[in-house]
Amino acid sequence: MSNPVDLNAIIAGSPFCRFLNIGVTVDERGVLASLPVRDQLVGNVMLPALHGGAVASFLEIACLLQLAHETGSTAPARAIDISVEYLRPARRENTFARAHIRRLGRRVAVVHAEAWQSDEAKPVCLLQSHLRLPSGFVPGE
Repeated sequence: MSNPVDLNAIIAGSPFCRFLNIGVTVDERGVLASLPVRDQLVGNVMLPALHGGAVASFLEIACLLQLAHETGSTAPARAIDISVEYLRPARRENTFARAHIRRLGRRVAVVHAEAWQSDEAKPVCLLQSHLRLPSGFVPGE
């Protein structure tokens, strides 16, 4: 990472991140994102379970935050494609996510993320993304 990026400023600058109330901390493993449970995020009231769109969006944001953290760039990357695997219902609990950059090129980054609730070893959702990096991006700078 070249320049530390204020991830909280990125979140504060996004109305959708503020709506989701995403939290972020950085530890030795990288970015840890948190999605506090709220009634507005429940998609299935019978289970109850969080809406899949909220969980997938949260994972995409975790990928973007990890990319900003590792590259030191706040220039927004754009999704080329995203694949989501819903492994089990995301219950009405706080949800956490970590993302990992699998490949960082000059134009495209491949970033994976997983979300879990009470047990990190039991993910509720996985996401793989191909992100278009901003023009002029140089890996390692």
